[in-house]
Amino acid sequence: MTFTEKVKNEIISNKKVQPCCQISALSSFIRGAGTLISKGGNIGFEINSENGDAIEYFAGVITSVFGLEPKLRVQKDNLTSKTKYRLTVLSSKSLMLLKELGIITITDKGPTVNLLIDRYLVSDDCCKRSYIAGAFLGAGSVTVPSKTSKSRTSYHLEFVFSNYGSASDFSEVISLMGFIPKLTERKENFIVYFKNGDEIGDLLIFMGAKKSGFEVKDIVIEKEMNNATNRRFNCDISNINKQIEASLKQVKDITTIQETIGLDGLSVALKQTANLRLENRDATLEELASISGLTKSCLNHRFRKIAEIAKNL
Repeated sequence: MTFTEKVKNEIISNKKVQPCCQISALSSFIRGAGTLISKGGNIGFEINSENGDAIEYFAGVITSVFGLEPKLRVQKDNLTSKTKYRLTVLSSKSLMLLKELGIITITDKGPTVNLLIDRYLVSDDCCKRSYIAGAFLGAGSVTVPSKTSKSRTSYHLEFVFSNYGSASDFSEVISLMGFIPKLTERKENFIVYFKNGDEIGDLLIFMGAKKSGFEVKDIVIEKEMNNATNRRFNCDISNINKQIEASLKQVKDITTIQETIGLDGLSVALKQTANLRLENRDATLEELASISGLTKSCLNHRFRKIAEIAKNL
């Protein structure tokens, strides 16, 4: 099971939903996953999906809230071995259902498709929540990195829309709930998406997938801790390399002096420091300071003096 399927199943398992919220979720679900159909003078819709739980849930909503009996067909794909579900609602009453869902507007010229969200569907915060959740069930997906995997999978949650008006309108609704999405065009579709792991976790919790949302937030925390550890490790390695390079340079300068004028040509203080380094070639400056009883600043000053002398030889 993919993480997207896991999230969708968790959203559907939330049974404490008011009828007004069920209507909002059904409307956005049909917009995301459905296709309008016309036959025998009737206008209805059809949904094809591999998510049987979502199909069965919304079939139940159509029956309990609107009193219609949708046709549900289940068949197995011989090529992929996956079970596919087809939900069809087409009758003399299906047009009124689409009208109540804000998908169809009936004017003097006849029925027309309404690309924007009817505000009565999202008048309350609970209905906004359900509308967003329904949109995810219909045309949403989410990917997050694994706690253990070293792959470069990034955080990404998206809603897919077939036109800009619907995508822009949805972005406004989701923004009203405190989430700030980005909107882009991909081929012939418009994508409302999020890339921040923390915000994705919060959005999943908001939509009713609390377990999955907290799982994402745990991954964010663990990844940040691992990154911090790696940064500290890399910083330590960098510091060690710098210390080694400094030690090698100091030994080289001292050797140059030793082979030319000899260490006796140095002042007493510089000679003591030179011998200290030769006797402790792998020691850090902090370790040399501890051994000599001098400060790191004092040792640094002396090594700079030794370097100047070596440079002029």
